[in-house]
Amino acid sequence: MNFANKWRKKQKLAAPSRFYGDGGTIHGSGELDVEVHEGKVIAVWFRCQQLPFKQSPADAARVASVSDATVKLTGVEVRDA
Repeated sequence: MNFANKWRKKQKLAAPSRFYGDGGTIHGSGELDVEVHEGKVIAVWFRCQQLPFKQSPADAARVASVSDATVKLTGVEVRDA
């Protein structure tokens, strides 16, 4: 299956949302970019798509349990408001 067919299939499967990423963007980043100002998250981005987020405090046990992820984010399903 060629790229155009794969892309159309991903869009169709995501409906009524839309699929963003995985070859359909000019950027190839596999991670989220988190913008912080004075210790507060102000925006979260995947490539050029701003994502909704909720900032929550974490205790020491949670911090210790989080390790470096070895996964790569390739795309997200987005429903525009």
